[in-house]
Amino acid sequence: MRFALNHAICPLLPIPEFLELAATVGVDTVELRDGMPPGWELPPAANVLAYAPAAIAELSRNSGIGIVSINALQRFDLWDRERADQARALIDFAETASIPNLVLCPSVAEPGSAAAESQLEQALDGLQPMLESTGVRALIEPLGFTRSSLRYKAVADQALKSRGTPACFGIVHDSFHHAVAGEQYYSPLTALVHLSGVADIGIPVEAWDDRLRILVNESDVMGNVEQVRALMSTYDGIWSLEPFASEVGGSPTLADDLRRSIDYISANT
Repeated sequence: MRFALNHAICPLLPIPEFLELAATVGVDTVELRDGMPPGWELPPAANVLAYAPAAIAELSRNSGIGIVSINALQRFDLWDRERADQARALIDFAETASIPNLVLCPSVAEPGSAAAESQLEQALDGLQPMLESTGVRALIEPLGFTRSSLRYKAVADQALKSRGTPACFGIVHDSFHHAVAGEQYYSPLTALVHLSGVADIGIPVEAWDDRLRILVNESDVMGNVEQVRALMSTYDGIWSLEPFASEVGGSPTLADDLRRSIDYISANT
């Protein structure tokens, strides 16, 4: 298994130091971010867009750590001129920085509000020519929250299949959102996997949020081991660790914690 680290693990860490952390842990790939969910800080030194694309490419070359994606174009399926401009800027950045993938996240409404209606088809119509002219691939990551405009991988899959499954798109399987959505579907178009766990602390699944996402270990109640085993029958790509809980990034033994999680996943799958 080839593992990666998502910068959500320690979003206060500047990108050069994050790449050093990856090398210390023993992984050769990371995901960089241009933002975090509400409630988390991403200072400029940790924001990929605060750097010139050439500088990011140089950091990657000098460190020996590859960058698999930029995470993410937010609210991608609420498609309008602003979103199209954001998409073009991110795709151009990724191409110049030699980053092969851009993650696409749907809209998540404010608590107490209904989910927005997804404009998935319009978004795909707008994104496909941009992607095909650059070679960057866009990876759709359904978010399982009830307030999400796109909860299910099966819906994204069908939209791509109806277009002839263009090579410029893929699917992100996020183990947390798979569990939150109650989805049983595993997409054959999976191109990246995000792994995080949730411990049993008495909160019902429908109330889970990103602050609960820890490293995958023996305390996990989300079924990560079973998800990984199911995916391994058709997927042979990168497994990216993406816990958000502040206690993960704040641990004084973070590198060792990450190694233990990788070892646990590897030994049990």
